[in-house]
Order: sequence, then structure tokens, then C-alpha cells
Amino acid sequence: MTNFDTTAPEAPKVTGPLPQGEGDVADKATSTKMSKKRKGLVAALAILLLILAALFAWYLLNRKPLSELPGLSSTKMPHYEFSIYGTSHPLGVAATTSGDRIYVTESDGTRMVRVYDAKGKQVGTLTPPKSTGPSHIPVYVAINPITNDVYVSDRSTNSICVYDANGKFLRTFAPKGNLGAGWEPLGLAFGPNGSLYVTDVGNAKAHRILAFTHDGTLVRSMGAPGQLSFPNGIVVDSHGNIEVADSNNGRLVVFSSSGKMLATISRGVGEGDLGLPRGVAVDDAGRLFVADTSDHMVRVYAIDKSKALPTYIGSFGGEGRLDGTFEYPNGVATDTRAHIYVTDRENNRVQVWGY
Repeated sequence: MTNFDTTAPEAPKVTGPLPQGEGDVADKATSTKMSKKRKGLVAALAILLLILAALFAWYLLNRKPLSELPGLSSTKMPHYEFSIYGTSHPLGVAATTSGDRIYVTESDGTRMVRVYDAKGKQVGTLTPPKSTGPSHIPVYVAINPITNDVYVSDRSTNSICVYDANGKFLRTFAPKGNLGAGWEPLGLAFGPNGSLYVTDVGNAKAHRILAFTHDGTLVRSMGAPGQLSFPNGIVVDSHGNIEVADSNNGRLVVFSSSGKMLATISRGVGEGDLGLPRGVAVDDAGRLFVADTSDHMVRVYAIDKSKALPTYIGSFGGEGRLDGTFEYPNGVATDTRAHIYVTDRENNRVQVWGY
């Protein structure tokens, strides 16, 4: 019988480099594409990180929200954020620049100034001592930018109560100079140097605006006899002009720092016209906010240094009881974090809006 060797022959040894086949070329091409893709992703991520770093640096330098970046539209209207409840028929409102303290005057109920934090939690009250009178009706409130003292106009006692930043009553504001007959302060505003502006309705025939230095010395009276009728909210803009809500005349009046009337936004039904303006405020983006009580909205204007008349850019709100609607808004204030605070009088709340 013949024996067969079933052992497979040994494969020949290859001592040189292996030849490249079609599969190897495809693998290399795929690897090259993936490498390029990774490099692209890394580059895009690096660019994104640079942009984020630049935005963060801009925020640290300016302390403004990203919505305030240069080049963004200034005609955008704010959006509703939340409401602060707990104040009965609020009239005036003021906020610190950071928005960590919000002061709201209560014209009904206990009739005090309630203090809230940035989240709407009540953290204190401002109550005048009994020596200042048995009853009080706080109307408007403003914060001195130099001392951080809080000034509150009191319609019941025809006075202005002054508190420190911690809520301690300091004194009643004592004007220096001849005020003439009558003294019934309403609206309050401060200039950047601590000068105080007050709307005074004490003389029925001569409602006016009084300007005081930081120490309370009267330096100027604005408004000719019969020119203003129950001026309410007042504000000083970044150009030094004074905007005041001439309420019963249904208009906004712009005065120069020297007291000259520069421009008016009148009552009417046209775009940007007013009904019954009460509170006014400006923000650091050059926008002017006017609480239009009878139209149940806040009108927004742009302030331009080249012209005295503010330009109407839109409004927000509307009559109602739901979030984002008003029932007779009265006071308005801003902070430097793009928030707008509006006292919604008949809804017993303060609405917070933001950009």
C-alpha cells in the first residue's frame, strides 16, 4: 500500500515588504479623511472657545447682558419675566443698579415701602417714625447714586423721607432756599452728581420742577405758571436733559439742564402718542420708558443726543390681568442688567421685564 504524506507544505517565507492591495489604499484614504475631519472639528471648537472668551471678557468689562452687545437692534422690545406680589396698590418703584434691591411704594393697606431682592422675596420695609405724622401715603421713590440713600415722597405729609441703604430712617428732606407758597413733592429723580429733581404740585396755578444741589440747596425752578399739570415721574438722561411726565396734560416734556423746554411728546391716538403718562425711566442703552396709565402699557423711545425729541420705537403690555398685561401701570424703573420694573397698580404687583 502506498503511503501518502498529508502534511501541508510549509508556506514560503517572505523577507521583503508586503505588496499593497486595493483594500489598504482605501483604508489609508479613509484614515486621511477622518484626520482632516478631526482637525476641522478641533479648529471649530477653538474658534467657538475664543468667541465665548471674548463675550465673557466683554461682560466682565461692561457688566451688561449679552443682549446689549454693540450692533444688536435697539428696537427690540423686552419680554415678561416674572411678577412680584405682596404690595397693595403699588405706585412708585426704584431699583439698585445691580437689581439686588427693589423698592416699591404701597399706597393702600399699611402704606409703606416694601423692599424685595432680585428674586422678588421681601427682605425689609421702609417705615417713617410716628414723629413724622400719624398717616403716610408713599408715592414715588428714588436712590441717591452718591450715598445710596433712598428718598420717598409722601403725599399725606407733603414731605420727602430719607432712609439709608439698610432701611434706617435718617431724616425728612429739608430744602434750603425760598420755595414760595406750597410744597407737595411727587416725582423724584437724581442726577449722576447727586443733584435732586422734584415735581411739585403744591401751588395749583404753578405746578413745577424744582432742582436741588446734593446738599438740598434750591438752584432752579422749571416750568412756567400754567405750563405743567400734575407732573409725576421724572428722570435725568445721560445727556443731562430732564424728562417729566406732564400727566394731566397727557404729554412728556423734555427740559434742558438749565430749565429750557426742548420738546414734547403729546397726547393722541397716533403711534407713539400718549394718554396719561405717569412713571418714566431711562436705561444705560439710551432707551426711555414711559408708563402710560390709561393705555395700560409702557411706551419705549430712543434718546438721541443730536435731537431733543425722543424717537418712538415700540411698546409692551396691554390691558388685562394675565402675565405681561397691566391694569393701570404707574411707576417704572430700570437697573444696569437690562431689567425694567413696572408697578401694576390694580393688579397689586410689580412686573419685571428684561432684554
